[in-house]
Amino acid sequence: MFPSRPRKLAAWARCAVLVCAPALTSLAHADPAAPTDIRVRLVSPVASAMTSVQAQVIGISGKAPARCAPTVGQVTLDGNNLNIGLQPATTACAKGTAAFSLRVDPNAGSGLSALPGQVYRIRVYSLGDGAPQLLAFSLLDLGGATAAAQPENGFWWSEASSETGPAAPGNGASIEVQGDQLAVGLFGFADSGAATWTFGSASLQGRVARAPLVQLADGDSSFTATATQPNALPGPRLELEFLSPSRARAYLVRSEAGRDMDVRTLMLSRSRFATGPVGSAWSGQWVLLPDDESAPRLFDFASASSHDAETFHLADVGHDAALDCRLAAGTQQPEMCTLSAATETLADFDQVGVDHLSGRGSDGGRVRLMRVPR
Repeated sequence: MFPSRPRKLAAWARCAVLVCAPALTSLAHADPAAPTDIRVRLVSPVASAMTSVQAQVIGISGKAPARCAPTVGQVTLDGNNLNIGLQPATTACAKGTAAFSLRVDPNAGSGLSALPGQVYRIRVYSLGDGAPQLLAFSLLDLGGATAAAQPENGFWWSEASSETGPAAPGNGASIEVQGDQLAVGLFGFADSGAATWTFGSASLQGRVARAPLVQLADGDSSFTATATQPNALPGPRLELEFLSPSRARAYLVRSEAGRDMDVRTLMLSRSRFATGPVGSAWSGQWVLLPDDESAPRLFDFASASSHDAETFHLADVGHDAALDCRLAAGTQQPEMCTLSAATETLADFDQVGVDHLSGRGSDGGRVRLMRVPR
């Protein structure tokens, strides 16, 4: 059986922060014959030989000792966790390395003709005589661009969740999106307690992004008149799954010698600055913009109130309208909002950010609710 997640190594557990020092020594003894430089991708769907169903095929490529290319072993699917085991070759290896390429049917053994359109966490393991050894981690979005949440620009902070545990105080990210390009600066602390900052860029692929990070070193102080070029040191890799415009599941991946050694999961959110009632961060002027040619409508929400700890209510008395939102479990971030006027529902929003909401109107068409700066 595969482990539900890569084992937590002692030294990594001591780094109970977002960014560990790039100079960490090896925390695990990797099998020198195990594959390296694993890449996971979705191969274009292919028609089944028996039916007309378009089946997903996942491609895995990498490097292995010459004449020792692995084969696909056990494949298990548990919700959106897809574990792929690579069986080592039984033949004698030759000197040097050689590239290999494999294809995996993720539906084998699942009883499904096609995987549901969601984000999958793919872990590739080497199956040897001992416990499975992690080789690679990757996110893959099968939901398509229509399901993507457009991330908001700004500061994102670590938050507590039932999945990832308590928040990591002082850890977070600065995210800016321009078109389909994302730039991220990740800040946290090293084992020594010193502050660290790493940064990188990536292309948005639906709801996910994969950003290799670097850390600058040996630069000049801000009060120094010289202009010495700093060195760029390799850092961890950050894989992001955007759950909404203001919430993301982040995976910090530590790699060594071409292999992903460990993965840490954190929840990030673009937090509100406002104090007071939770809903006060969404007060102000907003404009409802349908995707069709319907006229926009302006609302001015104030008087935030809450019926319980899981919801809040904003009223626009002048237009007899209201915005009612439900918070994500254990957070102060809305996950669903409904806009209504009198007794009519105007729109339901399942993508809720600090500055914009998107969802569907009463006619099923796409609509957006955008904040209007005063």
